[in-house]
Amino acid sequence: MKRSEEIGVKYMQAWEEKYYEREEGREEGREEGIRAKLKELVGKKLKKGKTAEEIADMLEEDPQIIKALIKEIEKEGRS
Repeated sequence: MKRSEEIGVKYMQAWEEKYYEREEGREEGREEGIRAKLKELVGKKLKKGKTAEEIADMLEEDPQIIKALIKEIEKEGRS
């Protein structure tokens, strides 16, 4: 009887670990998606000649985040 309880506990622990890993993956995916969309919007604003400060104001984001995204966009453009 004790052995079957141990197996049951181990099974539940493994299930919980997989469940939480999957949830963490979903959250990471959401964050990546939000960042990708923000980067896309920043790129569009840059093409219209907007400055980092103007873009940050329009998108209500931290100017440092916008500047970092602009650097990424520029780096990708040179590749």
